[in-house]
Amino acid sequence: MENLSYDLNIEENDLLLIIDMQNVYLPGQPWACPNIKHAIPYIKKKISEFPENQIIFTKYLPFHHPKGIWKDYNIVNAQINCNPWLNDYVEELKPYLTDSNFYSKSTYSCCKNKELYRKIDSYERIFVTGVVAECCVLATIFDLIDMGKKVTYLKEGIAGENEEKENNIITILEGLSPLHIIFH
Repeated sequence: MENLSYDLNIEENDLLLIIDMQNVYLPGQPWACPNIKHAIPYIKKKISEFPENQIIFTKYLPFHHPKGIWKDYNIVNAQINCNPWLNDYVEELKPYLTDSNFYSKSTYSCCKNKELYRKIDSYERIFVTGVVAECCVLATIFDLIDMGKKVTYLKEGIAGENEEKENNIITILEGLSPLHIIFH
């Protein structure tokens, strides 16, 4: 059997994926993730370790013409969806955003964006950070695994609705470790 221990040195086939670090998740905001303030400096540290062309940021934006349950989602979240500041990226990470590394998405998983899917598919190992652990991060991880990618879950760089939910996601994903996912 293949050696399942992964070297965490960054290689040219590695990608740092930063999911939806938007203002709406800051403390005191509608979808607050308390550990986001801890995740931001960790993500900045990771950004400094990766070449610029091996970093991708995603941002959730609602569908213009939603179908099915996404219609209801847009109705329930209309005030958030139309607020530019809530949907904007956190200030600390804005300096790293470029036209070539920034993608919008309209589903929980960023792998549903076809252009982003093609970009991700050119990498072997994906280092995952961002929000929300039990939603967009989890959906993306399952899609990455289905794509055949080696996933590294960077615990300090991921925030959820609360610490208990963050830990529950790790417990769920542990069943896929170490073959599909490792934790760091």
